[in-house]
Amino acid sequence: MKTCNSIFRQIFFAAVPLVLLAGCSDKDDPAPIGVAGVEVNRPTLELALDGTERLTATVTPDNAADKALTWTSSDEAVATVSAEGVVTAVRAGHATITAAAGGKTGTCAVTVNPDIYTAAMEFLDSELNFIVRKNGEVLYTRPESVSPGLSFFVSGGDVYTTGYENNGNYDVATVWKNGTVLHTLTDGTEHAYASSVFVSGGVVYTAGVEYIGFRGVAKVWKDGTVLHALTDGTQDAYASSVFVSDGVVYTAGCEENENGKSVAKVWRNGTVLHSLTDGTQDADASSVFVSGGDVYTAGRESSENGKPVAKVWKNDKELYTLSDGTQNTYVGSVCVWDGDVYVTVDGIVWKNGTALYSAPESYFGLVSVWDGDVYAAGESRNEPFFKVWKNGAELYSFPVGPVIKLFVYTGPER
Repeated sequence: MKTCNSIFRQIFFAAVPLVLLAGCSDKDDPAPIGVAGVEVNRPTLELALDGTERLTATVTPDNAADKALTWTSSDEAVATVSAEGVVTAVRAGHATITAAAGGKTGTCAVTVNPDIYTAAMEFLDSELNFIVRKNGEVLYTRPESVSPGLSFFVSGGDVYTTGYENNGNYDVATVWKNGTVLHTLTDGTEHAYASSVFVSGGVVYTAGVEYIGFRGVAKVWKDGTVLHALTDGTQDAYASSVFVSDGVVYTAGCEENENGKSVAKVWRNGTVLHSLTDGTQDADASSVFVSGGDVYTAGRESSENGKPVAKVWKNDKELYTLSDGTQNTYVGSVCVWDGDVYVTVDGIVWKNGTALYSAPESYFGLVSVWDGDVYAAGESRNEPFFKVWKNGAELYSFPVGPVIKLFVYTGPER
């Protein structure tokens, strides 16, 4: 017969191995090792529009339990990123790409740069052609016999140019898309010229002039059809520039008064918005830009000695006078970036009425600003070249004839 002590000893010795096994199990199963850090292989990255680059990330320590990476973009309108870390540029701008694992992150600051388009008459294989380039590389050419170089605009990667084509008797106002005729704006019974183009929401707006005898009628076309006849043909007129903002169409140009003096004007949806000069001296408005609801116009007004004075107007008030009227002057264009007003006059780029930089013995035709970088296109007076400058430094140089245009394309419309 077993005593109570013997039964207790049996239970005790049977339980000891279980306790020992339990203790051994805890020591063989340590806590998971956490992620200490995530490092992306590129702290910064610059891409061209539609460019791609694969990023990688290192998770430390190597024996971290959860090393699975998740990739995200702070602005997918600028750059997207795949689950494998492939970054694709969408639109010019800045975005932060983040790699995350185990509660830790690493980042890469991405800058998507704009595409620089130029249009000019150039010598190619000893012949003068109208050539459109993208980032310095030839995109397409047109023969000298047509003149699609008065203005151009890039939208959705498509290049729209305006000018004229002669039908044997008259110059016909024309719009081209990627080098192919898109719209013939006039019927060819009078001379006509398309001087400016602007694309908004897929709609193509064109400004120019159609002559009735010796007097020009300033006009705006929408997708090849007359939208506004800005003047009635009783006095000579010309439309030089068109700009669309929030569906409103602004046009700059000039119209003679009854004394035969040209008055610089801005039209809004076909109606005179501002007469910028009083008509005592000849004047013209060559470029219009709208920002924050304000209308900026660049042009010229003759001084008493007949020499033109370069000017900028904000709405209907004179903002800057940029030359002294002692010699002939050429006004290229005006644009606004982050509240600052940029204008090209002869060989100087002006910012808020102060010379920003100049190119000796050159003149600037156009100025465009993106992200604080100032691009200008112009022609060297002493060399047969047209050039593109970025912040005062030469970016591109090509053999040139007349007509020089610049467009900084930032990607699809938001």
